[in-house]
Amino acid sequence: MESSDGTKNHPFLGTHLYKEFDMVVLTTRIRSVITFCLAIIFLSNLYIKSDLIGDLTLILLVIVLSLSLTVVTGSVKVISYVSCALSISLLILYHAPLSIWKQALQVNLYMVVMFTLVPLLSIPIQYGGYFESLQGVFKRYVHSNSRFYLLVSFISAFIGALVNMAVVPLVHQISLASDKSSNKKLLSVAISRGFTTSMFWAPTTATIALVIQLTGAKWPTFFPFGILFAVIAGLIGFILMKFEARRVETSFVKVVATAEKLKPVAEINLRKVIELTVFGIALIALIAIVSLITQISTIIVVSLVSLVFPVIWLALIRRLPVLIREFKGDYFTEKLPRLKSEIVLFVGAGLFATSISYSHLGDYVPLFLHLIVGSNTFLLTVFIIFGSLTLSLLGVHPIITVTILGGTVKAAAYGVTPTYMALILAISWAMGISVSPSAANVIAISGLTEQSPIQVGFRWNGLYVLIVSTVLIMIMTLFKAVGLL
Repeated sequence: MESSDGTKNHPFLGTHLYKEFDMVVLTTRIRSVITFCLAIIFLSNLYIKSDLIGDLTLILLVIVLSLSLTVVTGSVKVISYVSCALSISLLILYHAPLSIWKQALQVNLYMVVMFTLVPLLSIPIQYGGYFESLQGVFKRYVHSNSRFYLLVSFISAFIGALVNMAVVPLVHQISLASDKSSNKKLLSVAISRGFTTSMFWAPTTATIALVIQLTGAKWPTFFPFGILFAVIAGLIGFILMKFEARRVETSFVKVVATAEKLKPVAEINLRKVIELTVFGIALIALIAIVSLITQISTIIVVSLVSLVFPVIWLALIRRLPVLIREFKGDYFTEKLPRLKSEIVLFVGAGLFATSISYSHLGDYVPLFLHLIVGSNTFLLTVFIIFGSLTLSLLGVHPIITVTILGGTVKAAAYGVTPTYMALILAISWAMGISVSPSAANVIAISGLTEQSPIQVGFRWNGLYVLIVSTVLIMIMTLFKAVGLL
């Protein structure tokens, strides 16, 4: 529709609001294009090694950061604005040269690149014909709370390792095939605890990418411990669910179970279930093998594999046109715009860590820790993990505490390996995002289940986090005592 002066109008929004809406859409598209170009140029320059191209990536990063800061909301807005303001103030106060400003902005650029490209992995998962088969599994086999929890948490852990935060809406959609999804607490804890286990080991997650970079640990060495901790956390979550379920069981549950058995048996495409499992394992194996052979940073390998693997995956199942369609469609219009929170959080954390380091304020962190725990490794482990959890409960995102501690506390100073320090930080982050009201996964689950972030985080996962953290600290202490860590 057009107005009398030839200007486009909207029957509901009106001319003025329509123009504003049009501008928002245009700005979002520009941000998406620049973000993707930034990722490709950054990866290309790892081999070209051009200072000019390096400066170009810095300019693009500043543009993307500026555009993202204008659209973030809620706790992310508070965290990012405060961290950026404090960082800039410190760098100005201590007269940081231009080189330090550039370093501060680019220190977590690789994280922005990884988060930009990893969503491409969700395209074959969403459009490879797997959802229908997984929903069939729910309809055919899930007739109890235990089975529902096991299946939802396992799928959350498996898919979470591939697509990060996108796992929440994806698994929620799949789980709707079961009547058990009406139990908001069961659904919430199954998704959140399942997703948390991927935070212990998956190289595609922000947690492992950051702690590996901060501590200097090698992911292939870290992986066996991470996957063991994930299994332990998963078992504890299941046991707690069983214990909690006993207190609320009624005869109504038996009636529902009987009604479920009377439903027609759903058809399951077993080939598709196996296919998804094989491709998922192949992806993780490829990342590990390339990292070991080439000695390239695991985060860079994840970014490169995210570009190539979806092409191979969809070509093998003869759905390559889907990749082209979704790349131009949902990836640019939905997935890249949603990265605004990750961009401002990680760039802000990099700025803050660099400013703390340059101002030498970070020197006080090891001194404070030494004052509290001395040189006792056990006390250090307990203090860092439970201190981080306390801050997480108060709304401080784990990225802040992990970045500061990882950048200032050196493993050698406490006689431990980088792997040990990486595990401490991974536990702090994984458990922190399970209870923090500012964590994106808690906010996303609270929105889907229509519960408050405090209910989803602290009330439903508080005991789980306390038990898992305590058990893992005991296991780390045992491993260190016998020389495994």
